[in-house]
Order: sequence, then C-alpha cells, then structure tokens
Amino acid sequence: MPDQGPAPAWRYGSSLPQRLSRNYARYRERGGRIDLYGDADAYAENGRLQDCERLMFLLLAFDQIHKEGLPGDVAELGVYKGQTATVLARNARRLGRTCWLLDTFAGFDAKDFTGADAGRGTQFADTSLAAVRARVGEENTRYIQGFFPDTAAQLPPDGRYCLVHIDCDLYAPILSALEYFYPRMVPGGFLIVHDYGSMEWDGAEKAVDVFFADKPECIVPLPDSAGSVVIRRWRPPTPDGSWLRQKQALALDQWHTPAHNQIAAALGEGWSRPEAWGIWGVDTAHTLTFAPADAASPDLVLELDVHAPLVSSRPELRASVSVDGAVAAEWLFSEGQNRGVRALPLPRQTGWRQPISVTLRPETALVPQTVNPASGDTRPLGIALHRLRLRRA
Repeated sequence: MPDQGPAPAWRYGSSLPQRLSRNYARYRERGGRIDLYGDADAYAENGRLQDCERLMFLLLAFDQIHKEGLPGDVAELGVYKGQTATVLARNARRLGRTCWLLDTFAGFDAKDFTGADAGRGTQFADTSLAAVRARVGEENTRYIQGFFPDTAAQLPPDGRYCLVHIDCDLYAPILSALEYFYPRMVPGGFLIVHDYGSMEWDGAEKAVDVFFADKPECIVPLPDSAGSVVIRRWRPPTPDGSWLRQKQALALDQWHTPAHNQIAAALGEGWSRPEAWGIWGVDTAHTLTFAPADAASPDLVLELDVHAPLVSSRPELRASVSVDGAVAAEWLFSEGQNRGVRALPLPRQTGWRQPISVTLRPETALVPQTVNPASGDTRPLGIALHRLRLRRA
C-alpha cells in the first residue's frame, strides 16, 4: 500500500469528554474537583491549547484518584518548562498532597546518551528552575534539581505515589524512573510515560517494554500527540474491602442527600438520576448498600426521608422494606401520611464489617404520562428519597 501521507485536517474531529463539557455543571454540583478552565489556562499559559488529549487524560486521572480515594503524592520526572507540572501541582493541592518535580532544569545530561540514544545532542536547555518556579508556584510543591537517579535520595525514603508522570524521552532515565517509582506506587496508582508511541524517541518505547515484560500490569496506549502510555499499579484484595466498599461507609448522625453526590456509592439498582431535591426510585425495587463509617457502633437505625407519588386513582401505596433480603417493615403511603422520615431498626452485626443492603419495594410504580399525557415523563416512579441518616439506636 503506497504511503498516502497524513490525512487532511478536515478528516479529524474532536470533542471534550462530556463530563468536562456538556455535563460540567452537573459534574461540579456532584462534588467534582476538576477546575477545567483554570487548569486549561495554566496548561496553555495564555496561549493556544495544544495536545488537549494529554490534558484531558491527566484531569480524568485525577478525577478517578479522588473518586477512589487513592492516597499518595504526585511526581514528575522531566519537567522542562512546567506545562504539565502546572496541572499536576494544581490538582495535588486540591487533593492535599505534595507534588515532587525533578529535572536538571538545564536539558539532557550527556551521561544518558547511550544505546538507542547514542548521538543525541543536548535539547530542552531553554528553561531554568527559576522560570518553572514562577510558572508552577510553591504551594504543596517541591523542586529537585539534578541528575536522576542520583537525586532520588532527596525524595522521602518512605514516599508513596498516586500519580507519576515520566517525560524524559531517553532510555536510561526512563528505565531508572520506572525502577524507582514502580514499587512505590500505591495500589491503583497511575504511572504515565510520555513519548512511548511517538516514534521520535526509540529509547522511551524500549525502556517501557523492557521493564513491563515481566510485570503483572499491561500498558494502555493513550491518543495524545506523543503516544503516552499509562499503567495502573496492580491492586490486590484488602481486608477493608474495595474502594467502592469504603465509599459506601456513611458517617453517623448526619443527613446525607443524593442531590450532592453524598451517597452516590450507596445507591444500588433501581434509582433514577439525582435531582436538586433528591432522587426517584424507579420500577418496583430500589436498593441501598452502605455501612456505618464507625464499624464499632452498637445497634443502628436507618432514617429515610421519603414520599410516594399519589394520584386520585391511586390515593395510597404500600411498600415492603427488606434488610439483607429479609422483610423488615411494611410502609403505607397515603394522602394523610406521605412525605416524612421513616425509621428502620437494623439488625446488629458484629463489627459492622459487611455492607447492609436495604431494598424498598413499592407494590406498583406510577408512570406520570399515564396520568398526564402532556408530561412526557415515562419513568415508572416508585419511592422518592430526599435524604437519609444512620443514627445510633
């Protein structure tokens, strides 16, 4: 097949991830921490935003770190002028972590011009530590200048990392960085290597392939301009359960609302999209899965602020409530007793280590469009949940 060269620009189209574009307001309302416009301006430094795919991936990675509650600091080896470092540092601050930035801040070191990189000349010398400091800032940020891996001694000896970005182009420093940071990544942490698939830096691809040839993780190619790859550190099962299980732990004696994503992880099957007032249960089974944050608590009571959709043709609704599969209560919703807080004693568990499953089962669901054809709402609505609280009995 003859080489046709690059495709014309009109063949390409791109768009931002929907959670950071058309649904960005909803994302922020539900507790999302990414500052899209601020991060993009810092990344572009008031210039034209280039390699947007790289920026979007970094933001989504930090979003996942926040969602899963991954511990650990952030690090970058190969800072150059600080373009990605600004994004890493800004997000490390939001997470309350330290961002470690390592570079010669004077371009390549000739000691790394070996093997696949023999004959390379000094590049990326048009920078300085002072210029990067001025761009990135000082808050929650530490700068380490010098030749790596010699400078690794200046990192915390017990350091752990949730995201490490390696962008030093050459085989030797990339391999040294993988050897140092890989065992220090927290389970689930993001290890990102730039230039793997660019075909500009053969040493980058070789270093990654050599290092991960015998590791349990695999590389995932990214569609940024330089062909970065990401590896998420293997995460073994833990005694405390998965990150999702830990997210299902609710603080005691305080109200939680679905409208602001406070109980998103506890919402199981049978719920619609959260709204400003709360959330609709749909169909005839709505499940909550949760555990008390204080595992040593004595007997607990679950309080649900709920109501049912009632109309003249159905002035009351009965619902059964199950706890871990066993029916624990029968609730009646009527015109005289509809919206209100209903209490559900929970059977005592030893240590409350296992999550509790509570299912609401209304006898029927109501489709608003069948009552008012003009509504256009075809959802089968069951029980509406405004808020919930776990309290000590």
